[in-house]
Amino acid sequence: MIITYKSKYDFNELKIKLESSIIKKGMRIFSIIDHSKNAVSVGMKMNRSLLYIFGNPRNGTLLMYKDMRIGIILPLKILIWEDENKNLLISYFTIYETLKSFKLKDEELEIAKNIDINIIDILKDLGNEVDKLL
Repeated sequence: MIITYKSKYDFNELKIKLESSIIKKGMRIFSIIDHSKNAVSVGMKMNRSLLYIFGNPRNGTLLMYKDMRIGIILPLKILIWEDENKNLLISYFTIYETLKSFKLKDEELEIAKNIDINIIDILKDLGNEVDKLL
């Protein structure tokens, strides 16, 4: 499920707060992809959009030990983006429901559930929920 929150902050402040929150939760930011910059590189225009790729290598490794295909789902991703009305939004693809389709033990699924809880806590600090897309 993709959940979306409307940001309480402007773009630059949101970036700083998100990055700080990820690190405070014991995770690493592996990469930030600037979709709008990439669009410009091919002569197109797009509203601001940054994809954060991040996670906790220990938790991710524990899950991928059980099924390497989980590496398609992990690391985690959060998208900061502007809609057509210049509203600043934050979207996250929850992993728990997806990982339930793998043959994981309850304690491994609990890791995924706790990851989602931690990320949703970050999002709640940054904005207000506006949408859930299955």
